[in-house]
Amino acid sequence: MKRVIIVGSPRSNGRSAHLAEMLFEANIDERPEDELFLVPISEIDVGPCIGCNACRKKSEVTLKDDDGNEVTELFHRCIFDDDMQTVYDLLDDADALTIVTPIYFSGMPGPMKCLIDRLQPYFWEYCENGPRLPKRPLELHVVGEGGDPYGFAPLISEVRGPTALAGFGLERILSWVGKLDAKGEITAEADEVPVPPRGSYAAFVGGEDASSSGPVAGVAAFAPEEAKAALKKDSAADEGAKSQQKSRPQLNLRQGQKPARSQANKQAQANRSKDARQQAAKQRDGKRGKGGKRG
Repeated sequence: MKRVIIVGSPRSNGRSAHLAEMLFEANIDERPEDELFLVPISEIDVGPCIGCNACRKKSEVTLKDDDGNEVTELFHRCIFDDDMQTVYDLLDDADALTIVTPIYFSGMPGPMKCLIDRLQPYFWEYCENGPRLPKRPLELHVVGEGGDPYGFAPLISEVRGPTALAGFGLERILSWVGKLDAKGEITAEADEVPVPPRGSYAAFVGGEDASSSGPVAGVAAFAPEEAKAALKKDSAADEGAKSQQKSRPQLNLRQGQKPARSQANKQAQANRSKDARQQAAKQRDGKRGKGGKRG
């Protein structure tokens, strides 16, 4: 059985990272026969979706079969050449998915939202073939310091819809809000939050439901008629169009191992940081020259 744990925090040493490590180690101990992959968003390169809809057309993807032979198949895939291509492969093969993410203003952090938005190719797959059944289990672990009176209903919605398109069904929600200290140590057991009915928008604050007037219109409408009509316009030639992706280094993801950010990415980030510091220094010097001494 293949299990994937995605860590949605942009911090590599925060509460979410520590919790994910504990879940990772626990899975290795309890299920040594399973394949397990840990994917921290802080250590991979995944850019945002720009809504270009290029993934509406299928492209050739080279895979390996059970015998290790390379085979080419057609899939809806994003044309951007980054680590999301490996994430697609992991999600396609996974038997179970776990997401560990902090709450940022009732939702998920920006980098994690980039990954979730890049699940758009599965939307077109859904329009073509309907839902992937049976749904594979998804477990959501929510992390936060606590004190926010507005709950995290948007986070659940952000996770649930796109992952459903990818073939996962949200089965369990565990709230670690206020249950982990700054070092990531568990101070209390997690609260299990009921999975809201499809189409509802529960606030999860004092048991109140924000959908008292009924389900939010359009929440459950994954495949609008316009999308289906657009797919029908694709010709056979479009279906067989080759991807514009360039060759890319594969992430070295193995059991018990996390993906490491490439040296090139680290150097590029360092160069960007250096340029930003130099630019900021020039601006400060300019202001001092115009305004004289600062009091």
